[in-house]
Amino acid sequence: MPIRPVHRSEPTQNTAAANVALVETLRLAVPRHIAELRHRPTDVLIAIASQSSSVIGSKGDALQFHSPKRGAAAEAFNALARGLAAAAIVTHGGVTFAGAHWCIVPACSGPDADHPQPDVTPP
Repeated sequence: MPIRPVHRSEPTQNTAAANVALVETLRLAVPRHIAELRHRPTDVLIAIASQSSSVIGSKGDALQFHSPKRGAAAEAFNALARGLAAAAIVTHGGVTFAGAHWCIVPACSGPDADHPQPDVTPP
């Protein structure tokens, strides 16, 4: 079976390149959203994560496939980054997406790292 060259127009290569670009861009965007959202109340953060998941559910394909609608990919990307940031703040141990991990514990090395137990004392 002859080896055929992979061309940029092939979906598998485009998907792999898009995933690298998406993850590397999220590595920059999510920490910025974390810094912005960090001091918001938990119920607000949960609402942000929920709203973000709705946008991703309805428009997330714009990140994977070309969309003729101007700004659709940007809207989906911002919802994804903001939702991951909100989830990283409220979830003990942070969140992991596509191999990237975000957490509010300083110097967290990943989801299996030691994390201090959350303070669950009643108000």
